[in-house]
Amino acid sequence: MIPGLYNDQNGRSVYAALDVEDGAAVNWIDPGNQHDGVLPALPKTWRLQRQVYEKPFTVEAPQGRLGVSLYYADRERRATVILIHGNDNETRDMGYLIPIFALNGVNVVSYDQRGTGESTGSWRENGPEQRASDVNAIYDALQREQLVDAKRIGLWAFSNGGWTAPIVSLQRRVAFMMLVGAPASSIANNIYYEIRQEGPHRGFDRATTEQAVTTMRALLDAVAGTGSWENAARQYDLVRNQPWLAALNLSPTMRIPPPRQRIDALLRADIYDPAQTLARVTVPTLALYGALDHAVDTAHDAPTLQSAFKKAGMTDFTLRIYPQAGHSLFVSQTGYSDQRSAPRRRVPGYTQTMLGWLETRGFTKATVPI
Repeated sequence: MIPGLYNDQNGRSVYAALDVEDGAAVNWIDPGNQHDGVLPALPKTWRLQRQVYEKPFTVEAPQGRLGVSLYYADRERRATVILIHGNDNETRDMGYLIPIFALNGVNVVSYDQRGTGESTGSWRENGPEQRASDVNAIYDALQREQLVDAKRIGLWAFSNGGWTAPIVSLQRRVAFMMLVGAPASSIANNIYYEIRQEGPHRGFDRATTEQAVTTMRALLDAVAGTGSWENAARQYDLVRNQPWLAALNLSPTMRIPPPRQRIDALLRADIYDPAQTLARVTVPTLALYGALDHAVDTAHDAPTLQSAFKKAGMTDFTLRIYPQAGHSLFVSQTGYSDQRSAPRRRVPGYTQTMLGWLETRGFTKATVPI
């Protein structure tokens, strides 16, 4: 389908675009009330009002080929935002975010996550540093693009991408960052937090949940070299038949220690602490959090992020914490992704906050080509 602004069957103006994660669907949002949804196909009654154009290309990055697209609404030279994925198998088709930005003055660049679309490799075996290398390669390729103001390239990052974006901001001349549900703890500590949040929600008692944390900690300590594989093996043997293993992507038949290739992949994906990076970031940043986030510890990570940026000398930082929202900023009484409020909607002012923040800083205005 064509990304753009549509009139739906009720006469509403909605932003809509394809979203591909696990399967393809049409993702839309009503900017007036932040109601959004997912449809299996574009309804025949919807009428396109304003179109977004796509320029697909490939980038050769250190880890191999990346499938990328530049989305734009006109031929003006504009600020551009690179959308950075969370920890998922999403392609460059990232739903209504693309027309929201492109039709309001900021070009969008999106890419196929490793192992999806035209991108080689595996997203499961990469961590923040490898993903930053990919974004750096895309950033470098944009320096030659006539529609892109090379001095005004920024980043939008969700969840796991919140570890990646700050690395990129130190390695390239990034103009701005927008972070949604960005972690500020180490990946390992974030994993333990998620287990403690999801365990009771899945029906496990406190003792079982803590057993899962102990097991994961033993494994990750061994991967990091701060613990032994002997201890990890003893702990794993105690829990091989536990029903929660699958929820942690672990197998009852997993060998301890696993093959070297697997250890290296875990080292890249799960052993990272952003503290030193965050304490050096100074680019203008907007950070949005849900107070009921069960994937990121907002109560700890939001002030940690703010403190780190202050230490770095950042002078333009905007923080918003929404009281009735979870990780993806859906309105919810509990914050769990399967317990969103009906009708499904993002927090009040979600899209307006991002667009207004960009507009105030002049990023939504076109620039004259040099």
